[in-house]
Amino acid sequence: MVVTEDRTTGSPWLLFMFCLPTQRASQRVRVWRKLQKYGVLAWKNSAYILPNTPGNLEKFQWLTAEVRKYQGDASIVEVARIEGHTDKEIMSLFNQARAKEYERLMGDARLGLRQSAAQSPAQRRAQFARLNRRLVGIQSTDAFGCVKKREAEALIKELEARAATGPAAGPINKDAIKKFKRRLWMTRPRPEVDRVGSAWLIKHFIDPEARFIFSANPQAHPDALRFDMFEGEFTHVGDECTFETLMKRFNVRDKRLKGIAQIIHDADLEDNKFGRVESRAVDLILKGWAKMGWSDDEILRRGFDLYDALYVTLDS
Repeated sequence: MVVTEDRTTGSPWLLFMFCLPTQRASQRVRVWRKLQKYGVLAWKNSAYILPNTPGNLEKFQWLTAEVRKYQGDASIVEVARIEGHTDKEIMSLFNQARAKEYERLMGDARLGLRQSAAQSPAQRRAQFARLNRRLVGIQSTDAFGCVKKREAEALIKELEARAATGPAAGPINKDAIKKFKRRLWMTRPRPEVDRVGSAWLIKHFIDPEARFIFSANPQAHPDALRFDMFEGEFTHVGDECTFETLMKRFNVRDKRLKGIAQIIHDADLEDNKFGRVESRAVDLILKGWAKMGWSDDEILRRGFDLYDALYVTLDS
C-alpha cells in the first residue's frame, strides 16, 4: 500500500463518523464540503474513509472539533481491516473516485483548448490558473496514483503553453546575466523530468550557487526566480520545454546539452519530436522516485547524478 505520507500505525484506514442536530442543515453542508475536499470515500452512508496518515488524521481531528462546536458528535476510528473488502479493493475505489474527478477536469481542459484561439491573453491565463488549481486539489487527494493523473497533467501543461503570450524572449545579455547569480529558484513540488533537468542546468551552467525551493503557489516566495510553473520567469514557450527555454535565454551551447534537451522534450511533451529512445526510461525513473516518499531535495540530488551520467554518456 503506497500513500503520500507515512502511516501513523499499522492500521491502514481512518473512519470518520458524525451526526448533527436536524436544525444544523447549513453546518452539515459545510462539513460535507470539507469531506469532499479531503477526497474521502463515503462508506455505506455511515462513515467516511481516508488512508491513515498523520495529515489525514489531523484533518479529521479538526473536523471533529468543528462538528462538536455545532453541538454535534463525531468519532475517528483507526481500522486495520474492513470486512469483506481487501485493502487493494478499497484503494481501487479511491482511484475510481479520483478518475472521475480527473475526467471532469480533462473535459473542461479540452473545452478550454478549443476556446483558447478566440480568447484574449488575460482570459487564457485566468482559465489556466483556475484549472491548474483544480488539478492541484485532485493531486493532493490522489493517494494511490490514479492512472488518469498523467493525462490530466499533460492537458493542463498544454493549457499553460497556450497561456504564454507574446513573442519568445531573446537571449539575456551578458550584463543582465549577473542578476541571475546566487539566487533562490522555485518550482513545483515532486519534481520530474523537466523540473529536475532544468534545476540541474541552472546549477551547472547558469547559477553555480543556486538554491532551490518548492511550492505549488507561484506567489509563495516573491524573491525567487520561478521555473516550470505558472507565471514563471522561465517555463514552456510554444512547444518547447523549460529546459529548452533556459538554454535559449542564457545562450547555453553544448552538443551534449542539446541531446539532453531532446530527451527531456520527448519525455515531458510526449510528442516524440526527436525520437530519443532514452526519454521513456529517464521519465519512468523520475516518476518512480516521486512515488517513493523521498523529499523534493532528495529527488533533486539523485536527479543531478542521473543528468551528470547522461552528460558524460552522451560525450562518449
